[in-house]
Amino acid sequence: MSRSIRQKKQSGALLLEALIGILLFSIGILAVVALQGTATKTVTQAKFRSDASFLADQLIGQIWANRTNAPTYAYPVGSPSPAVTAWVTQVQAKLPNAAAYPPTIVVTPTIYAGPPAYTAYQVTVTLSWQLPDEYNSPSRPPAHSLAFTTLIPCC
Repeated sequence: MSRSIRQKKQSGALLLEALIGILLFSIGILAVVALQGTATKTVTQAKFRSDASFLADQLIGQIWANRTNAPTYAYPVGSPSPAVTAWVTQVQAKLPNAAAYPPTIVVTPTIYAGPPAYTAYQVTVTLSWQLPDEYNSPSRPPAHSLAFTTLIPCC
């Protein structure tokens, strides 16, 4: 008789254990989904940072190749050269919302007395962009920005 009483007292315990197991499993699945979303956003941000790095490096390479005309690469000051205009178009095509945050190219000449005396140009390229979900949010965070500075000796 004591056997049947014990079984009646424990009826439903297995169901309760199963429900708790399902709850823990569901929390684990939700954590994995959240982790996947965070990983996707981080990879997207890293892709745009590497694209910005490539674009800045590309422009600095063009300036190195044409260093006698380095001051003509300043942007947005004055009338940009065709190479800079094409490069700005590339930046706006590859980086999200880059048109709202135009790139800047600052070329500062420095004359070194030497010997021998020579001129060098400090070139600073700054690129900014913002992901679409950040750009459209009501409390817009600051734009992502990447700045490169190099010293290019000239003639």
